[in-house]
Amino acid sequence: MPDRSCPKLLRALLPLLAATGCDGCPSSKPYTPYTLGSAAPSGSPPPLSAVAPAAPDAGPDADAPDAAAPRFAAVPSVPAPEGGKRWPLDGGAVAAAPTGRTFETGLLLDLDGDGARDLVAWARAPDGLRGELLLAPAARPQAPRTLAALPGDLAAQGCTPRVGLSQIGPATLALDFAPQCPDQQRAAGAGATRWIAVIRLPGPAAGAGAAPELALELRLRTPPPDEALSASLEVADRDADGRDDLVVSVGLAGALRPFPAPAGAAAAGLGAPLVFLDRPAGLSRDAAQPGEALRALAAALLRDARGKATAPAVAASAQRLRRLHAALCADAAGGGGAVAGRDATRAGEALVWTGAGPVRCGEPGLAAAIDHAEAVAASTRGAPLAAVAALDRGGAEARGKDEGKLLAKLAPPATATAVYRTAAAPQPTRPGAFGPLAFEASGALLVRTAQGVVRVDPAASTEAVTDIPPWPAAVHAGPAELVAVERRCDAPTLLALFRSSPEAVGEMEVPLPLLRGQGPRARPGAAPPERCAGTERLPFSPLAASEGGFDIALGAALVSIDLRAAAPTASALSFPLATPAPRGAARSPDGATLAVPAAGGLLVATAGGAARLWSGGDLAQATACAPANGGARVACVVGAAAVIFEAR
Repeated sequence: MPDRSCPKLLRALLPLLAATGCDGCPSSKPYTPYTLGSAAPSGSPPPLSAVAPAAPDAGPDADAPDAAAPRFAAVPSVPAPEGGKRWPLDGGAVAAAPTGRTFETGLLLDLDGDGARDLVAWARAPDGLRGELLLAPAARPQAPRTLAALPGDLAAQGCTPRVGLSQIGPATLALDFAPQCPDQQRAAGAGATRWIAVIRLPGPAAGAGAAPELALELRLRTPPPDEALSASLEVADRDADGRDDLVVSVGLAGALRPFPAPAGAAAAGLGAPLVFLDRPAGLSRDAAQPGEALRALAAALLRDARGKATAPAVAASAQRLRRLHAALCADAAGGGGAVAGRDATRAGEALVWTGAGPVRCGEPGLAAAIDHAEAVAASTRGAPLAAVAALDRGGAEARGKDEGKLLAKLAPPATATAVYRTAAAPQPTRPGAFGPLAFEASGALLVRTAQGVVRVDPAASTEAVTDIPPWPAAVHAGPAELVAVERRCDAPTLLALFRSSPEAVGEMEVPLPLLRGQGPRARPGAAPPERCAGTERLPFSPLAASEGGFDIALGAALVSIDLRAAAPTASALSFPLATPAPRGAARSPDGATLAVPAAGGLLVATAGGAARLWSGGDLAQATACAPANGGARVACVVGAAAVIFEAR
């Protein structure tokens, strides 16, 4: 039985997989395939798989075809002798390194059954960033054959390569080329790519003269800083056909800045497998994986979302599952595979590639399932705005029947009716600024015009100029000004841009706790594109500003940006807000009600009361909305006037 101290989310895959990347959960099998981590120690890597015979009681894996079969104990390569120029073979033969190359590490194996061990060795260039895996038969050592050559586009200048070679199965070798790059190079998005070559050895039925062949290439791109990508390789006859099948269990640990780092068992990360079945024509990927494993993780999220004790951890787990999905699958939400080179490395898109290209998982409903689980968890813990934000991430097109019911329960629909239209023309304001409208506690509406501030009394249908100073449109925190929120192809999260002072040259950026595919669209109501397209500035609603930073809403997602530290940070914000509500914010005078565009309407929520989703009338063309105390009325800019709405 798995250790019950592991979260349900991590236990969910144990009945499905022999190895899932959940290094923090004990398995029923007393072996651990070697993990290829993105932050591995220096020196030559250990064997790619180090396994022992499985115990007779194999627990949840007992139904697998290979559950009771003895496991192959990996054979690691050995360093080259004699300075790497010559390698003695059986019978007095000697293999010489090719001109311009030096043997680094190798294996001696009798591959042709003649009783003499042949040499399989990595021969590298002086810089270590070029090389080939060579076969030198004992009978013909002077005629080495290249089994696999390091692709030229993987050479990473400034990085130090680690190379390991192991026999990981009776008929399988694996070469691991892992560049170790300086932290600053990785932080700049220029990290190198890890390359794994799997070599299939000829079996007894191959006949005389059969030679090893390259069966599979894997590329593991460097993830963004604070994340770690790992892969473990296991050879097993999964379909009982007498051939070595291959399971590559990919794990993603850590968390992007500014998401909090996982603790406890969750620190081991999440994992899912790529399965390659050995066929006469070569290795063929099992299309069921990793989709089956990812669906199981999403189902476990939903189970946890319904429990009072487990719901608080679901949001963080959901973000990690989204990241794993994006790292594994080129067709994940957000346009995986759309960015090439260093931008893809920084954005974390399709981090795992095979020799045939990025992996397409065929799980179009997975993103919506994760959003649904996060929404249920937020509802369970009494956070309706967070639940609406989760349901709104994929747009109305992605919401199914269950999601629609949950949204209607969290924010029942309401029809907005215009009850007053002002003669005073609100001062035009750019998106993301404090708006020109603000209610007073009395229920009167203040309208900032180009000439001054006008007080509107809708009950008496009067409008009068006041001596109230116009409030600023710019969103300032001390000398700093919030400029924009951007979605960029070269960043895995949304970014807030601000100027540190009016005289500052250029803009600083702060990563927000929203992945790039989350948050509102630049064109409200538009479906997320399949591919990332350049830089997109997003609509947001300012909620508060103080010396310490900013509070903003991106749809129903509330975010706080703290500028007090040397390195500004951002975090998710809970409703109701503790900060005072400035005039022009999307909040009521008492700060207890907010009105933000979300889920195709205007979400009006009051602390301690129900949230409602307003729509209808001129509300579709409305901008810069501000609610009155209690949320019974909302004023918005519509064309050249301010319009006061009530919900029916």
